[in-house]
Amino acid sequence: MKTFFLSLKTTVWLLLALIVLFFVGSYLMPAHRDVFGPMNDVLLFEWMRAAALPHPGQTWWFFASLALLVLLTINTLVCSIHAVKGRWSRSDFLLRIAPQIIHAGFLCILLAHLLGAGMGYRLSGMLPQGASAQLPEDRVLHLSAVRIYADPSGHPRDWGADIELYEKGSRVAAGSLGPNKPLFFRGTGIYLKSFDLEGVPSALLMVNRDPGAVWALAGGILFLLGSVILLVLKWRTA
Repeated sequence: MKTFFLSLKTTVWLLLALIVLFFVGSYLMPAHRDVFGPMNDVLLFEWMRAAALPHPGQTWWFFASLALLVLLTINTLVCSIHAVKGRWSRSDFLLRIAPQIIHAGFLCILLAHLLGAGMGYRLSGMLPQGASAQLPEDRVLHLSAVRIYADPSGHPRDWGADIELYEKGSRVAAGSLGPNKPLFFRGTGIYLKSFDLEGVPSALLMVNRDPGAVWALAGGILFLLGSVILLVLKWRTA
């Protein structure tokens, strides 16, 4: 079993199988929008419980991909531990450490997705101007104003919203949101998605807390760093 996870052929075959499953999924997802449509609006584990598990005929490729990712993670860990435990020399230190940096980046990215799927939250809904919404962590989101900027013909060309965030009764953050201008506070992002001017002006807001964001950033940096080091070393020895 250890030899299986130490083999480079295992990595290649696992990656090839993942590509095939992702290719199958790219065709099944548009054909079953009722199942995969909510995937981007809720956390992964919530979507799995609500949509993926009740529809195995449409989501089998997704669970097969997760199983392969678990095997690929074990394969990465075993290979990295085996490489670190081996004999090192100054002459080949960078050449040997670069793949381990890439592996560490890959594992950090996987950890980031796991933390985000299991420990974060994602809430969205229409909030009327002047109203407040209760959030987790004893926080309250208040929408102060909805601002619409119209062109000479009266059509909206831009919009924004002023919000305030309270924690345990005290205001901890305030700012103006735009279509591409979220507000971040202690790992929580508040996004302006749309607006409604019928009756009381309202804004469609999304609040997303992803505890894995820092790990994803660290993983991306490590992956890029290791790739650059490996590319430079291979180029110099070519």
